[in-house]
Amino acid sequence: MLSTQQFAKCPVCGTPSARTHSHYQRTLADLPCVNFKLTLTLQVSKFFCDTPDCIRRIFTERIPEIAAPWARKTARLVQRLEAIGLALGGAAGARLSHHIGTGVCGSTLLNVLENLPLPEFEVPKLLGVDDFAFRKGQQYGTILVDLQRHRPIALLADRKAETLAKWLAQHPGVEVLSRDRSATYRSGMDAGAPNAVQVADRFHLMQNLQETLEKLLSSYSSQLQAVEQQWRQDKTPTETAVVIAQSTATVDAQAQALANHQRRVEQDQEIRRLHQQKWTQRAIAEAVGVSERTVRRKLCSPGLAEVPARRTTFGRSILDPYKPKILAWWNDGIQETAVLMVFLQQLGYTGSERTLMRYLKQLRQAQGLPQRRVASTPGLAKVSDPQLPPFTARRASFVIVKPEQHRDAEEVDLLARLVAAHPDLNKAVALAEEFSQLLRGRKAEGFEPWLMKASKSTLRSFQAFAKSLSEDYAAVRASMVLEVSNGMVEGFNNRLKMVKRQMYGRAGLELLKKRFIAA
Repeated sequence: MLSTQQFAKCPVCGTPSARTHSHYQRTLADLPCVNFKLTLTLQVSKFFCDTPDCIRRIFTERIPEIAAPWARKTARLVQRLEAIGLALGGAAGARLSHHIGTGVCGSTLLNVLENLPLPEFEVPKLLGVDDFAFRKGQQYGTILVDLQRHRPIALLADRKAETLAKWLAQHPGVEVLSRDRSATYRSGMDAGAPNAVQVADRFHLMQNLQETLEKLLSSYSSQLQAVEQQWRQDKTPTETAVVIAQSTATVDAQAQALANHQRRVEQDQEIRRLHQQKWTQRAIAEAVGVSERTVRRKLCSPGLAEVPARRTTFGRSILDPYKPKILAWWNDGIQETAVLMVFLQQLGYTGSERTLMRYLKQLRQAQGLPQRRVASTPGLAKVSDPQLPPFTARRASFVIVKPEQHRDAEEVDLLARLVAAHPDLNKAVALAEEFSQLLRGRKAEGFEPWLMKASKSTLRSFQAFAKSLSEDYAAVRASMVLEVSNGMVEGFNNRLKMVKRQMYGRAGLELLKKRFIAA
């Protein structure tokens, strides 16, 4: 290819020149053609700059439509690589590029992204703020989302109030700020945008209410178990039946998990106590009986909670959907493990025979039979196993905050039994339901009377909850008036997690901004 430009402008002073100095060739990689790589050989000219004051005496003509100065790739190839890098990142993008004939390595794609400028944005009137983890439990940043245009506009290096306040001061014009219940973000917004309206996210308010109820109901664990047992007995068939007890393996596993967590908490506290006494990490490791690496890791991470978080799948089994069928077959006299296994596999069961044997062992124990039987015994009491998750403080609190029209018959029955058996919980349930209705129905006029009720109640958990709401009164009340929500920010936060995991250790903040915001 040959450039046909008769004159060119000096890149320094901008003066046109038609006096040619010489010619030379540029080699440019271009988009593939019919599955073949394409390389362009372009002949361009050098010109004299005749401006006496210009520092450039000789310059090369620019062809921005074809390629950037000093580039080894055409502009359209660079645009293709930018699109691949924004969508897939380095490693995955490199694999795709080899399939479509533009084969480059992952580092080349990342270098292309680094040269890509961030898009300009208009300061939004509605801004959502949330934190995200660079490394969970250790390092966090802040994500800012334009709630009007549905797009992220910035990622901040940390979640400090000073950083957010500085960004807001540099970008005046924000009228409404949506956030979670973070006191840090609240102080940053007060400092950076004092005239903006702050809105507390409704989901986090409901979450705080559930945590308050769970804390209150945790002191009623024995009463919750009694209500559950009574419900299970009442739901058994009217004919003679025995109710299967909760799995001993599950109870033992839960007790063992609690014991292990308590041991780790004591170990963590001992390491921190010795560190405060100026012990070296090697001495701490020898005294506690762990490695130096473990000591460093524990000192860099936040302390462990006194009570471990319960897994949502704890106590569940792959056999749960098939238990009604198993009970029907068992009560009809089909009690051989091999036969039951064949029937279950025909229904789609993919678990092991050992899992089935453990459940059959519970059935035998409920009927008072030996652990292993081959032939069935007529006249035995039928077995019943009401499928119901344990009625723990967490589940009871979830039932209370759930909208009344979304509760199933079992949950309504359990809640009614709990309130009837323990009238002192009437006040807690009434306060929780009233707050839920205020929040869901946008009834801001009833918020202040509710605060007075909760503050004057004898329930310490609700007194503390009311105090925290009073400290953030304006933002909580605004959530009952405005439609603004932080849900969109949480959605972008999930996408950010996916992008971050795709890039592994290469995801520095600047590179993360390019992939997340420029996309």
